[in-house]
Amino acid sequence: MRKETVGQAQTASPESERTGLAPAAARDWLELQRVLAWEPEAVGSMLRAGIKPKAVLESLRPRIAAQTGRSGRTRFLSTGNGIDPRCVGSAAWPRELEQLERLALRVIPLTDAAYPLPLAALADAPPVLLVRGSAAVLSSSAVAIVGARAATQGARATARRLGRELAAAGLTIVSGLARGIDAEAHRGALEGRGRTIGVLACGPDRIYPPEHRKLAEEMVEVGAVVSEMPLGVPPRRAHFPLRNRIISGLCRAVIVVEARRRSGSLITVRHALEQGREVFVIPGSIDGPFAEGTNQLLRDGARPICCAADVLEDLGFQAPLDLRAGGRDSPSGQAVDADSLEGQILVILEAGPITRDRLLSQLGSEVAELAGALLDLELAGRIMLERDGRIYARWR
Repeated sequence: MRKETVGQAQTASPESERTGLAPAAARDWLELQRVLAWEPEAVGSMLRAGIKPKAVLESLRPRIAAQTGRSGRTRFLSTGNGIDPRCVGSAAWPRELEQLERLALRVIPLTDAAYPLPLAALADAPPVLLVRGSAAVLSSSAVAIVGARAATQGARATARRLGRELAAAGLTIVSGLARGIDAEAHRGALEGRGRTIGVLACGPDRIYPPEHRKLAEEMVEVGAVVSEMPLGVPPRRAHFPLRNRIISGLCRAVIVVEARRRSGSLITVRHALEQGREVFVIPGSIDGPFAEGTNQLLRDGARPICCAADVLEDLGFQAPLDLRAGGRDSPSGQAVDADSLEGQILVILEAGPITRDRLLSQLGSEVAELAGALLDLELAGRIMLERDGRIYARWR
């Protein structure tokens, strides 16, 4: 496979060419979204046939009206999710427009040039996306990092480091802005001075969980926050599986860091497999329930990874030298020199744990020299020396 840098693989047009519609020019699309957001396959097939949004709305409205109760609120019983979006009339348009403009939202219809092509190819692609931040970033080369909300400290650190290193290498990090793994992946991307996208399970005027509002604002500055939900729709249990198909749909691959047996992240994996995306898994401890879901994915044939370089190289990108050498940030903030003895040790450990004698044989170094390098790496948190006598690379 030809290797290329991440930057070479990105072909997104300039921002000026990928901005979507301003709210004032998208009234028909927003009405379509408000009434038919939960009928993506029916709406998408008509839009792809060249039917205008107003005509789609009029054609499908009788089916939706049949599901409307006396309260005047639409219940999309056909989808089985019991969602009650706010259905407001034209009298509310000025107030809605003001809110959309205040949030600087862009409207990205399915037929617009700014709509991300991988997502548009899905049969159940959202008819409309509402985007805060960069519309162009939706079409950049991206990977998703997902996992448990109640994650272990080690898994949180792993997600953050993956987000930081992959973003620094040029990939956009996508996740769901949830507590735990999602938030750490977003924070890591920001630390890596890269781009990140948060996909919401509620209207774009709401941030869930609310304590991530500041994080979302930071993400908008360098990436985007996106939703298929109309304004005012609260987060509900049934929304999250819908949200997950967008997370995987925007990406080339999904990385699962830690997941229990019944984790919602496994729904994202199912979407990814149906969409033809790669699935990578961080192996977890067999002690306790925290990684039962991820370890089951490995038993089912998912690709295990140990570092950001694994992801980059599997996707056909040339990993930066410090990542290929397993470079870790040292306590002084310096990466390990790939040509140093420590760097050579980390390269060897990428293949898995190894004994001291085997390591000594492969390196051809002096015993005292190797002992000093191993001590430095252990003190820096790069490796673990286990009771079985083998040396393991370690996430920090």
